[in-house]
Amino acid sequence: MKYATSRRLALIATVLTFFVIILGAYTRLADAGLGCPDWPGCYGHLTVPKSQEVIDSTNSLFQERELEKGKAWLEMVHRYFAGALGLMIAAIAIVAWVQRRKNKHPVKLPTFLLLLVTFQAALGMWTVTLKLNPAIVMLHL
Repeated sequence: MKYATSRRLALIATVLTFFVIILGAYTRLADAGLGCPDWPGCYGHLTVPKSQEVIDSTNSLFQERELEKGKAWLEMVHRYFAGALGLMIAAIAIVAWVQRRKNKHPVKLPTFLLLLVTFQAALGMWTVTLKLNPAIVMLHL
């Protein structure tokens, strides 16, 4: 991969990181940290339930927390952006490792970033599955 392409990927990942941080902060400030009470989906679905029939059955399955569409969508958008960032950083790390000898790509930083984003994803999962445990939430911020 050319240096310009690697640089472009890094720039896109940086911008995506900014959006993930902003969306995460907004999710927290909007009290939408449990907008979807399960992980990785939302009320057992890949996206926020849409039809009233699905919403009713979802609310009966998750009686401790009724679906609030706005909060659920906010949390899911944050998760989608975070997932895209994770895939982007994984791609950057893989390219760095594959081309480390050929182009003298540094591998320490991409590897560290991949570990960091994986750890943050785990914290995000624990934030939901442990029902906003303060210590986990603090580490995830």
